[in-house]
Amino acid sequence: MNIQFNTKDKAFNQTLIVGVAGHLNQLSQPIVVDGVDITEDLSQLKHDHIVGSQVGKIYQTQLQINDKKYRLVTIGLANLKQLTSSDIAKVFGNLFQFLKAENVTTASLLFDSFEAKELPVERIAELLGQQSMRSIYEFDNYKTTKKAPYELVINLHSENQHIITSVQQGQTIGEAINLARDYSNMPPNILTPSYYEEVLTEHFKDTEVQLDVKNEEQLQNEGFGLVHAVSKGSINPARVFTLTYNGASSDEAPIALVGKGITYDSGGYSIKSKLGMQTMKYDMCGSANVIGMIEAARLLKLKINIVGVIVASENMINGEAMKPDDVFTALSGETVEVLNTDAEGRLVLGDAVFYANQFKPQVILDFATLTGAAVAALGEDKAAVFKNNDKAPLATILEHAYEADEMVFELPMTATEQRLIRQTDVADLVNHTNGHGKALFAATFISHFAGDTPHLHFDIAGPATTHKASFNGPKGPTGYMIPTIVQWLRSL
Repeated sequence: MNIQFNTKDKAFNQTLIVGVAGHLNQLSQPIVVDGVDITEDLSQLKHDHIVGSQVGKIYQTQLQINDKKYRLVTIGLANLKQLTSSDIAKVFGNLFQFLKAENVTTASLLFDSFEAKELPVERIAELLGQQSMRSIYEFDNYKTTKKAPYELVINLHSENQHIITSVQQGQTIGEAINLARDYSNMPPNILTPSYYEEVLTEHFKDTEVQLDVKNEEQLQNEGFGLVHAVSKGSINPARVFTLTYNGASSDEAPIALVGKGITYDSGGYSIKSKLGMQTMKYDMCGSANVIGMIEAARLLKLKINIVGVIVASENMINGEAMKPDDVFTALSGETVEVLNTDAEGRLVLGDAVFYANQFKPQVILDFATLTGAAVAALGEDKAAVFKNNDKAPLATILEHAYEADEMVFELPMTATEQRLIRQTDVADLVNHTNGHGKALFAATFISHFAGDTPHLHFDIAGPATTHKASFNGPKGPTGYMIPTIVQWLRSL
């Protein structure tokens, strides 16, 4: 896909794109094409029900201006006083999906007709750029019959020439989301931990992001006992990736982003059902989303330091695989009893969070498709978040999540869970409880390894993927939390 925006070409293309408000008198300025105010024409078309103002609904008709016929594409905005970021994302998502379906290759977009009284023009422009990439994503890498890449040139007509910067920043975020989707969509026989290493090495070569890789031998020698426990059952050894981005001074403590990268999860000896095993290639979405966050930070040249820690491993079955009742020693030196081999995510994240803490970060954020219990509690479209202390910047991140239309809700970690993760007769900790509150238990287990460092655990088991297409793109991986976290990082 190649979508270009420019504000320099003043000529109008044959296809005109205009936003239509519920009340056109809400516009702060007239809609002008080739020196002609077409506001009254739009009002008449609206009155005749040829175009409409329902949010995100698209209409098209012909409009003659100065003896020239134009293809007029309108999209509804409803009440400009009530438009939210989510509405604008829907507007532009639907628009680009329509343009692609109609194979429109050039168009003029009258940007100043897309007003929202509660949103700055820069935010609208950024969402335009983001949705130009995000909404029309497709993954056809392994299809033998491929469509030609979609290409579109949009001429932006606006009194605000500076908006092109915001559009380009939005495209960067959209590209980061799509990068995460690409990795998440890769089949597990191809995206093994070692191949994950290859693609990351190639992607970040000669960039501001430094990649360090620990192989299986190093992991065992350095004491990553929980990572090794999970990977023992696979012929594809685990890897731990450390991605370092330094956009600030060296004495500034980094933000630690940790991602679960289980490239395939059979459940191990606590084996999943035949239906439950399908889609388990997506058990590495947390890691892919962390990569997307770091990619966006790099391209936006954010003035912060980030350390990303990703554990890439398979959870499989063979004669050496971990078994229920096994005990392993974590990187922290503590012993862990394994009662459920399908509770492997918390094991690898325990080592990963403890390792990330050695970089002395300001805060640790981890992202994982962790528990079905979080989905049972909140539904498939919401993420759960847990904080270990009040120094964790949860309130600020939730504000950005609301603005990004990503639903995130806090669940508690209490003394009950602290007791349950220690309820074992043979080790220091245990990885599973047979009672209720399993999402809380898992979060508490992981957070234990953060110590006193502020830590937020995001369980994205539900919204990491979606079963149906929307204005944000096709079904499949979503890049969930990338828009939220990138906006938070930009605010620091």
